[in-house]
Amino acid sequence: MPHTKTALQQVWPALTDISPEHMALAALRHEIDLLDDELLALFQRRLAIAARVGQAKDAPAGPHVKLRPDREQRVLDRVLAQAEPHNQEAVESLWRQIVGWGLARQGRMKVQVWSPIEPTRAFDGARLRFGAAADMRAVRDPQAALEWASEGHGVAVLAVNAGDPWWTGLRREWAGLSVFDGFGGETPSALAVGRIDPAALPTGRRVVVDAGGDAGDGGGIRRRGLDTHHGWTLSLTDAALPVGGDEGCVGAIP
Repeated sequence: MPHTKTALQQVWPALTDISPEHMALAALRHEIDLLDDELLALFQRRLAIAARVGQAKDAPAGPHVKLRPDREQRVLDRVLAQAEPHNQEAVESLWRQIVGWGLARQGRMKVQVWSPIEPTRAFDGARLRFGAAADMRAVRDPQAALEWASEGHGVAVLAVNAGDPWWTGLRREWAGLSVFDGFGGETPSALAVGRIDPAALPTGRRVVVDAGGDAGDGGGIRRRGLDTHHGWTLSLTDAALPVGGDEGCVGAIP
């Protein structure tokens, strides 16, 4: 009767020469190899589908970049809710990379970063957000980055409270741009800006640019100030303000 090799024998041909500990390790490594094969097949299948999403009817069109922060937020929330608590940080990082490479199938995302203070922190936040697939580079002029983003070339990640009140332009010459994410913790030290479809902005705190203090405008809307310049204030509010309205809402961060 022919001898049939087991999976362990295929991994370790000379079973009689190894210890039980090595046999157990070989079994675990073989299981990981099988999982890697499954992950690879699923990842490549996801990339193929992602390439088709960019041509779907509900994909952003016109001058808007291809990002849909609202969709990303919903999917990430759903995934993290299913992940074990001690795995959530790893799951978020991995998921961002997967999404980034999926977006790259529709054209690699370009990101310009301006952060004269703590540039590494801004880069790290942007890299986590957009993934390794994004084409990121540092720039010296936030106004040039805004103009570049306004033309639909990509997104700009710009530091706040760093000596340049670039954000005042979101109410004037760069009104076609929207803030859609923030980096640096509960009080963000940098904001992501791009030509985002207003319907695709995330659910969360509204970003407001207006003339007034950071405590509120007298109308019951409470704000947290991020930066000020010559009477103008950049702030966050939990109020559900419409983008582009009289209140000065210029975007949202999750």
